[in-house]
Amino acid sequence: MELSHVVLVTGPFVGRSSMLDTAEALRAAGALVTEPDPHAAHPDALPSLDDWALSMLPVVPRDPAPVVVGYSAGTVLAAWLAPQVGASALILMDGEIPAEKGPCPILPERVTSLLKGRTGPEALPRWSDWWPDDMAEPLGLGPLARLRPDLVEVLRGEERQFPTGWLDQRLDLPDRSGIPTAYLRLSHFYDHAAREAEKFGWPVEHIDGSHLHPAIMGTETAGALMALAGRLEF
Repeated sequence: MELSHVVLVTGPFVGRSSMLDTAEALRAAGALVTEPDPHAAHPDALPSLDDWALSMLPVVPRDPAPVVVGYSAGTVLAAWLAPQVGASALILMDGEIPAEKGPCPILPERVTSLLKGRTGPEALPRWSDWWPDDMAEPLGLGPLARLRPDLVEVLRGEERQFPTGWLDQRLDLPDRSGIPTAYLRLSHFYDHAAREAEKFGWPVEHIDGSHLHPAIMGTETAGALMALAGRLEF
């Protein structure tokens, strides 16, 4: 099916610039692109995870029925959003595959436990500071600096320091079993999720890039999303 309306959902730890290049490429291809921005909806105090998710609902047009794309930690938010906006399909991109329904953390326990060991006196570090230097290339921080230096400060400026306790919250996911779903793997960090998606019988596309590929290579990322949409029946 044609990708006529797409909703791009980022994780809360980065901002819309992490998918800006992909959004522009999708618009250039003729799609209506909606980019919920809870950061803008909550510019001062950070809300609860529930309120973060709820702030996406008013900005998503229901017609035409959207394909919801969840990226990184945004896969959880997208899985929550898709059934509530009448999504025609769901595409999960370089993130964990959330449970089909029920309470779900924004990050898996293996990541949460790592981050809690690195937390400051009051809050988690900003996303760019979560990682050791040797992860700069596969994450995409190195390629971003070389290929899109204009976005480095923009991306960092959107990152916020979240209270450590924010990671302990759960988002109650509605049942999404009737929504056609696909998976786009961008980096080796999510090889396990791509294998899981294949076991489910979902369409899966692979890009040998970095986690920040949507910010760096938007045309290629948009092309893969359109290819996946074309493989789904909705």
